[in-house]
Amino acid sequence: MLPKANRIPHAMTLHGDTRIDNYYWLRDDTRSQPDVLDYLKQENCYGHQVMSTQQALQERVLKEIIDRIPPRDTSAPYVKNGYRYRHLYEPGCEYAIYQRQSALSEEWDDWETLLDGNKRAAHSEFYTLGGLAITPDNTIMALAEDYLSRRQYGIRFRNLENGNWYPEMLDNVEPELVWANDSLTFYYVRKHETTLLPWQVWRHTIGTPSTQDELIYEEKDDTFYVSLHKTTSQHYIVIHLASATTSEVLLLDAELADAEPFIFLPRRKDHEYSLDHYQHKFYLRSNREGKNFGLYRTRVRDEKRWETLIPAREAIMLEGFTPLPTGWWWKSASAA
Repeated sequence: MLPKANRIPHAMTLHGDTRIDNYYWLRDDTRSQPDVLDYLKQENCYGHQVMSTQQALQERVLKEIIDRIPPRDTSAPYVKNGYRYRHLYEPGCEYAIYQRQSALSEEWDDWETLLDGNKRAAHSEFYTLGGLAITPDNTIMALAEDYLSRRQYGIRFRNLENGNWYPEMLDNVEPELVWANDSLTFYYVRKHETTLLPWQVWRHTIGTPSTQDELIYEEKDDTFYVSLHKTTSQHYIVIHLASATTSEVLLLDAELADAEPFIFLPRRKDHEYSLDHYQHKFYLRSNREGKNFGLYRTRVRDEKRWETLIPAREAIMLEGFTPLPTGWWWKSASAA
């Protein structure tokens, strides 16, 4: 029988406007309310019942998809910081194996295994690797893993010289892994305990308890999302703050273990921008002169001194860019 949720009126007032939500009771941030869990179980049972007549078709489609996947698949290797990296899938395995070797090696079959996702997932009903990142000196690996299926990642650290895992673990975080240039200082984004929105940037020192981590930035406006990455130059760590139509960038000096964030350009309503740093210059994608974004270059934060590389165009959207030694690469698409 089709489950029917109870209608329990709940008044919600925002900006002076009141509306009635009859199903607000289904919101359960703790995932522990018996009435909510019971209703979800009823919905799941009904879904399984309705789809049961298609079980044979589901299995046939799944088999066809699997048959089209090579039993052993290896990615094309790429070189970074003196090493070749690749990942591969072995026959019968669901998760990738991540490997590296010296970029100078001529032994193509001699690879060091950094992580075997199949072993990491062996004792869990669910497993996702959010990402991994190696220190600039190539000695420590950070990895973000989700065992809950809620994008609540935990970060672990492994010493690649002796294979040992560091004791500390960072919980309830985003899978964004950023090392400072000393190879000991690590930056990460923590999620809000209730909303699970990314809202804080923290600094961790390898080999110390996570209770000693430093809060670097906290976003007070819950319409903004917090993300983290490093510039192409490796000189800066970028804290990117973005809402639906507005953004802001804070920078940290990647050379300093105690760096303090500073604002590149303060947020203002309906201005969106992102930046990279390469060869002592900042490159920016901004919609300050048009909705389809332009590309700019500058050595300083003063917006009046931005040099226009690609003006904002009426019919073409500038979707992104990558600085290169010979200039820059950009991605555009029709705005129509």
